[in-house]
Parts: sequence; C-alpha cells; structure tokens
Amino acid sequence: MIKNFVIDTNVLLHDIDCIFNFADNKVTIPIAVIEELDNLKRSVDERGRNARIITHRIDSLRSKGKLNEGVPLENGGILKVELDPPKLDLSPELRMSSNDNRILLTALSLQQKGEKVIFISKDVNLRIRAEAIGLTVQDYEKEKVNIETLYTGYQTIKVEKNIIDKFYIDKKIDASKYGHFSANEFIILKDIANESHTALAKYEKSNNVFVPLFHQDAHPWGIKPLNKEQRFALELLLCNDINLVTLIGVAGSGKTLISIACGLQKTIDEGVYRRLLICRPVIPMGRDIGYLPGTKEEKL
Repeated sequence: MIKNFVIDTNVLLHDIDCIFNFADNKVTIPIAVIEELDNLKRSVDERGRNARIITHRIDSLRSKGKLNEGVPLENGGILKVELDPPKLDLSPELRMSSNDNRILLTALSLQQKGEKVIFISKDVNLRIRAEAIGLTVQDYEKEKVNIETLYTGYQTIKVEKNIIDKFYIDKKIDASKYGHFSANEFIILKDIANESHTALAKYEKSNNVFVPLFHQDAHPWGIKPLNKEQRFALELLLCNDINLVTLIGVAGSGKTLISIACGLQKTIDEGVYRRLLICRPVIPMGRDIGYLPGTKEEKL
C-alpha cells in the first residue's frame, strides 16, 4: 500500500529537497504549510531563504499538473497540496484555531479516508499531539547525524607504564605505531595496569609525535579548566599556530566562557590580536529579535 507522508513546515525548512526523499510514495503538503512558508519568505535569515527556495520548487511543479490533484515527482512519487478538510467531530482543542491544528486535521482527515498516513515533523510536541489523536508519526531523519560518530577531538590509548614514564622524561613519543591521528588531536595515554596513571598529549602532525600540552598550567583571566575537555579547549584556543577552533558541547560546559577568557588574554594581555569580536547568530532560536525593543545593535 502506498504511504502518504504529510509534511510539516519545519521539515521543508530543514531540508529543501525533502519532498524528493520519500521514494515512490505520496507527499502531501497541507495548505496551512504553504501559508506559513509565505509568511516566512520575507525573513532575511536561513529560514526565509529556504522558504523562498521550496516555494519556487513547488511552484515549478505546477507545469506538470494541478497541485490539488497531485503532480508526479522525478523519483516516481506524487506531490499534492491538500486544502483544509471539513470540520471533524473532535474536541474543541483541535478545532481550526491554529496552523498546527489545521495541519494535524488535514493528516487525520486523509487517514479517515483509508490512506496509510505518516505525519512527518521536526517538532517534538506536535508529534506527541499527532500521536495522541491516532496518527502514525515520524521525525525527519535523513540528515540526522549520529552523535556517537562525531569527531571528539581526542582518544584514549592504553600503553605500558614505562611508555608514560618515558613520555614525561623525553617530552615526546613516536605516534607511528599507534594508528592514524588528525592534526592537533589530543591523546590520553593510560597505563594498562593502573588506569589512574595517565598523561595528556597532543598529536604533532609535522613530526608524527605525541607532545605534552604547552599550556597545561595556563589560567587565562583566572579561569581554571575543570576537566580534560576544558583543558583541551584551552590548549587549542591559546595556541597561536591554530587559526580556527570549533567547540561543541552541552549547555553550561564552558565553551563560551573559556573562549572569551582565552580571547581576552590573547588580545589584552599578550597583544596577539587587535580586537576581540563576539558574535551571535541573527537566526532566532527563541523569539525573533524583531519582537524585541531597540535597534538591531541593541538587540544583539
């Protein structure tokens, strides 16, 4: 049986090619989604750009037929723009008072007609509500990254005790027999017999060796690293030979604080840089800055 994937607005904004990623099934875009795209297309951020692109792509498909009847896609599927359904006999909370409810009711109406409907949304709460009214729901996971496969910036190598002792004395270890490493990747050398006996090192690609952390005792502007990850971040940020550092971590893990502290040291204390610039994305993650009072500079 052919599946009917009903697409939420956030999926289209997340991946402008998503309508072509459902094989030879039916893809339905509720009219409420089209209206939301129309409202977003004037935005100057990434959402506005994606809204304009996907709107033009849907419009270009009109040459293949009527969107309200369904038009063929290159992958063998069918795209259809679905109008709001007649009012269904549901609780007052689900009456058409919001675009979210209109989208859910469109999917529910198609399901009640006997179609195998799957509602696709990146909105967790909307997926919960959809499931509560009896819809089959899925997250859009085509471009979802498995966090376990991301580059962590460091790895642990178990070695004999004498290797760690020798590292502390010679200040380097030949890395060739331990595998492949990325430039500036950090290494935790751990004693096979005693896991509390360790050493922190950084891979020096030019000489293919592990070397000690150069800034191991640094406390920029009084900031002291609390764990190995913060120590690694501090080492990268204070190294003049590294021009770009990207940090990822959960909220509150110290990414911004350590970056600013190192930036202040390099700018004010050492004079390596003339200015320290702190930027934040204009793309809203909460309320759009347009709702906030003041000029753009004051809002940021």
